[in-house]
Amino acid sequence: MSELSKCFYRVTAGRSCRDLCHPEYATCWQSFVGITKTLLPGSYKLYLTLLVIPPLVKGGGYTAEYWFNHILGYASISFKTYIQAISGLTLQCLLYKLFGRLHYYCLMGVPGLVSAALVPKLPHVHLRLQGITYFNMMLEVMIKKSRLRCLQLLRQSKHWATICFMLFSAKIMDVLRAKTVNQFWIMYPATAPEDGKPTPAPCLHGASCQAYILDGVWKYALVGFTIEAARGFVSKASLIYGEPARFARELRQAIGPALPLFLAAYVGSFRSISCWLAHSTGRERPGHAWLAGLLSGAAYLLYPKYQIFTLGFTKFLEMSWEHHLNTVAVKPRWMELLQRLPVLRLVHMCSIGYMYHALVFHSHLSPPFNSKCVNYCSDFRVERIKRRLVSWMLEHSWSAC
Repeated sequence: MSELSKCFYRVTAGRSCRDLCHPEYATCWQSFVGITKTLLPGSYKLYLTLLVIPPLVKGGGYTAEYWFNHILGYASISFKTYIQAISGLTLQCLLYKLFGRLHYYCLMGVPGLVSAALVPKLPHVHLRLQGITYFNMMLEVMIKKSRLRCLQLLRQSKHWATICFMLFSAKIMDVLRAKTVNQFWIMYPATAPEDGKPTPAPCLHGASCQAYILDGVWKYALVGFTIEAARGFVSKASLIYGEPARFARELRQAIGPALPLFLAAYVGSFRSISCWLAHSTGRERPGHAWLAGLLSGAAYLLYPKYQIFTLGFTKFLEMSWEHHLNTVAVKPRWMELLQRLPVLRLVHMCSIGYMYHALVFHSHLSPPFNSKCVNYCSDFRVERIKRRLVSWMLEHSWSAC
């Protein structure tokens, strides 16, 4: 058991869930009633970006049905997250009653995992959104924590991380070009039209090469700017009424150029290289997407963030696996059994449990978004738990722990 867990048991000896989790409530029942009354707004606040960004990125084609489904989806995932938050905070007390003491893994990790299992069934798109988001954050923490030399090298060297991202990008664009996989990625390569209509030889896109490239650069730069602006607006919105001058200043500071530049460079370079290869060889060939994806992945240097790296790694694994499933002639028995498992559900549960635990016990490694998610949904109770635990630990010398 790690030194941190030993210290945890030392400083929590003789203390109850009330002492650590809800000193403002005399009983666990009162705590349950209190969080039931207060947590709902935070869950809806958390998903404001999900409410705002998709319509902005969509850029048109709005219908009454679209708005109804979009708002209903936002309300549904927010309410179910509220249920998950109540379950997780209540489980802290139940597990304390079960073990008769505060447990290192049962303070945040197990409640997070079990609450994710108990939450009402999410639509596949929302389960995937949460699962992949938390899985990527879990990978980020694991990379930061790892003592493996190869991962330490990736963490310290942007160039090695860029090489890895280039390889991820090459495989992703290759399988998307083969049309054996239909999953989200930053962009999609041009493919032959399904209706058999001719395209300007030797490329597969429908416009001139110059228009095709410039269209991608402009659109994806705008998408990056929109995402940055929406994210900044949501995070600074509380200043609009009280301090409008400060809101405008901080909003400008929050909108950085790195993400728009990365998206524009990635898409522009991929399309440019694809067109050049097609003209150089006389026609577009399947292998061109692999090479263009590899070289365009160098754009990672413009935005070397864990979020982009882990997204590339996750999509590389997902798409490689799905491509293999869709192209293998005979599936072995183990593959058929693995397909029957609710892998996404299990990933969702384990990743949430891991990240809840990391927020309290490895908070210096936890991404800010993880803290934002948990604190919004718990009305900052988890933050107070963390600070209370730290204050207890400071009362004891680390040498004694």
